[in-house]
Amino acid sequence: MSPQRKGSRRGTGWKPPRDRREVVIAVLASLAVIVVTASLVWFLRPNRDSGTSSVPSTVATSTTTSGGATTTVPGEPTTAPVTSAPASSTP
Repeated sequence: MSPQRKGSRRGTGWKPPRDRREVVIAVLASLAVIVVTASLVWFLRPNRDSGTSSVPSTVATSTTTSGGATTTVPGEPTTAPVTSAPASSTP
């Protein structure tokens, strides 16, 4: 039996270079994943209108019913009661 060469059991550690086509496909696939992820994060972000606040108004308003009872409704805009101006008499 002849002696084995050095490193033949584990291999020599040399690997043939990768095909350029495989490298290009891997790079393009990685870029596609990054672009899709970034666009999904951009379009599905929770606060798309950065100029407006998403906090709802919690101002409570009170209204008086015909029976004299007062009810308070949160979130309704407050409005002042409409009163007519007294008629001015001109001499």
